[in-house]
Amino acid sequence: MLTDEAAALQAIATLENLSTDQLAALRAINTIIHNGEPFVDVHELVAHYNVLYFRALLLPRVEVLWSPRLTLCAGICELSKDPTTGKSTRIRLKLSTPLLQYRPRCDTINTLIHEAIHAYFFITTSWRHSRGHDGTGHGLGFQLLAEAINNHGNYQVTIYHTFHDEVDSYRTHIWQCDGPCQTQPPYFGLVKRSMNRAPGKSDTWWARHESQCGGTYTKIQAPTLTTKQLNAMSAKERAGRQNNKLDGWVTASANPTRAKGDAAAQPIDVDAQHTPSSKTAKLKRKSSTLALHDLGEEDLQGKRSRQGRDNHSLIVGNESLVQCPICNQGIPEIKINQHLDDHLS
Repeated sequence: MLTDEAAALQAIATLENLSTDQLAALRAINTIIHNGEPFVDVHELVAHYNVLYFRALLLPRVEVLWSPRLTLCAGICELSKDPTTGKSTRIRLKLSTPLLQYRPRCDTINTLIHEAIHAYFFITTSWRHSRGHDGTGHGLGFQLLAEAINNHGNYQVTIYHTFHDEVDSYRTHIWQCDGPCQTQPPYFGLVKRSMNRAPGKSDTWWARHESQCGGTYTKIQAPTLTTKQLNAMSAKERAGRQNNKLDGWVTASANPTRAKGDAAAQPIDVDAQHTPSSKTAKLKRKSSTLALHDLGEEDLQGKRSRQGRDNHSLIVGNESLVQCPICNQGIPEIKINQHLDDHLS
C-alpha cells in the first residue's frame, strides 16, 4: 500500500520538468491570480491545480463547495459516498464562507491548495491518510508536498490557519463551569462554541473533567436571534423567551373574597372573568381601573343568577343599556365605563 510520503514524492517529481499541460495550467493560474479581481473562482483554480500539482488525479472525483456552517476551520476535506456505488469514493472540499469571505483572496487560495493536498492523499493512499502518523493527516507526506508547492508557486500553505479572531467571533454560545477549573488557565472553566451544544458526555475531555473538577456548566451567553429565526419559532417558544413572564406578577390570593370598596391591590380572581353579558366584555379594556375580583362571592353568585334570567341587554329607545355589575342599574353602553369609575372611586 502506497504511503503519504511516497505519494508526495511522486507528485514532487513532476515539478522538475513541467509537461505541456502543466505549463498551460501554470499560465492560466498566473492569469487568474494577477487579474486584480478581489475574488477568485475556486472551481476554475482547482481544475488547473489538479494538472499542475496533483498528477491530474483529483477530477472528477473531487467537488469544491462553499460552506456557511464551517466556523472553526477555514476548510475541510471529507469523503462522501458515491450515489451509484454506495462506496466512499467521492471527495468534497469545503471552504468556509464565514471565515474567508472577508479575508484576502490569497487566504482562500492557500486554503484551497491545503485541502486539495488532503484530497490527493485520499485518492493515492486511501482512507489511511485521514489519520496519518500524527492523527490529523498533516504528517511527513503532507509537509513534504506542501513545502514543494510553496517553493514552486510562492504560496503559504500551512498546517493550521491563524484566523483566530474570525473563529472567536462566531463562538457565541458560552458555558461557565462552577468548579475548580474556573480558576485554571488557559480556559478558566469556559466552553465557547459556534453551535448550541452544551458540554457533555459526547466531548472527549468530559470524563477527565468529571474526575478532576466535577463542576457543573451553566450557559452564560447566547447569540441574539435574527428576525428569520424568531419568525420560525412557534408561539410557545417565543413566549418562553419573554422577560415579562405572567407568573412574575400574578400571585396566589390569601383572601379571594375581599369586601367591596377595598382599594388594596388584589390578585386576579378567575371567577371575575365571567361577566353577566357579552356586552361587558368591553370592560376588559378598563382592567387597570375596574377590578371585578373586588366583588364579593355573594355578589358574583347573584350576578350569575340574574344572568340566567336575562341574557340580553336592555334597549330603551335607540340606546342600548348594559346592566351595572355593582348596582344592577341599566346604564347606557357608552357611559358604563364612567359609571363604574364613579362606583370604584
